[in-house]
Amino acid sequence: MSLPHVLLGLLRDAPRTGYELERVLRSDLDPIWNAGFSQIYPELSRLRRRGWVLLRVLGPRRGPRRNLYRVTAAGRRELSRWLEETPVVPRGNDPLLVRLALLDGLPSRADRRRAMAAAAAALNEEIRRLEKLAPPESYPALAREAAIERLESVRRFLRARAPAGEAGAARGRRAPRKRRPRLSMTR
Repeated sequence: MSLPHVLLGLLRDAPRTGYELERVLRSDLDPIWNAGFSQIYPELSRLRRRGWVLLRVLGPRRGPRRNLYRVTAAGRRELSRWLEETPVVPRGNDPLLVRLALLDGLPSRADRRRAMAAAAAALNEEIRRLEKLAPPESYPALAREAAIERLESVRRFLRARAPAGEAGAARGRRAPRKRRPRLSMTR
């Protein structure tokens, strides 16, 4: 996935400022994508040079101005082309799983058990954080649900592999998750 296409997708329905784009990324696409202002604004400049977005400057002659970005027809075509491509299965760096892969580097079995319990606790916290966020609508909600399921699958894996006597620590003290009704994606 690439930031230019994420921004085009967020601009598809309505023009937005860079600040609004960052806010929507944080509210609707957390945890599946994140980008800060230092990434968003340079990418918007590149999208403008390609002719995929237009910039409209709003505001007074003096004082802070607002830059409003709008996707062009060429930008919509590029977004459609990208969405229709067969997606590449992600192969990225996963700090949690690489730590698990390298646990043999810890000197004792007890250290490895503590590291697995700490990883499970971190997963519990992230799952709780995501479940507390205001739910986005439509497909962003589906993507967030998939991200939570992915985290839960790693947590279940840790639980199943926790050495004897440590299963409770790997499970954490989290209550069973309430199942949300499946979203209907038909319009």
